[in-house]
Amino acid sequence: MMKANLSRITFKRSTLKHNTVKVLALTCSLFLSSTTFADKTDLEQEITIKSQRQAADLKNKIASYLDNVSIRQGSISITADIVKVFSQVDKNNGEKNDTYLAKGKPAIFEQQLEDGSFITLQADEITYNPNSNTITISGNALVKQAGSEVSGNEITYNTLSEKLEAQSANNQSVTTILQPTILKKQKETYEESKEEKPTDKVIEKEGDSSDN
Repeated sequence: MMKANLSRITFKRSTLKHNTVKVLALTCSLFLSSTTFADKTDLEQEITIKSQRQAADLKNKIASYLDNVSIRQGSISITADIVKVFSQVDKNNGEKNDTYLAKGKPAIFEQQLEDGSFITLQADEITYNPNSNTITISGNALVKQAGSEVSGNEITYNTLSEKLEAQSANNQSVTTILQPTILKKQKETYEESKEEKPTDKVIEKEGDSSDN
């Protein structure tokens, strides 16, 4: 079994000629609960890659995994028809950087958040960049979390800042579907957790009373 390092990746994004719709902080605060964060320990876990076929181009440092590909690292999972891993070494610091390119119908990236829920990104093509905390999905791109959805031609998600950027092509629209009932429940849970924090109590001791 071949194993690779998912913890460091660099990626040069191509320029696409299409309309752009940015889903900024306000939309992200609605789509992603303020109390949900990706598990920061995932990138410290062992990586396991399974597939029916595997090949390697040692000269160009490209590993290819074909047919029923499954990649797991902690709560992170990637399933696809094909995954290519492009490895480079940074000349400045000597660190190994990998770029993961997954393709499928669809290819799926999933990660568990700290509250136990999952964020799922699926598309025809996924580029995963752990080193820059960035996932770019394109072609029938869809992001789902807590029952809400964002779809478009291309979506970029930053796992650290939890910001989304969705783009459309050929004058198509970016679609966002929010579930108010779920968001309300998340807000109520957050407010309840704040109220349950212990408070200082004043205990009256004997002899402290001003009564004679």
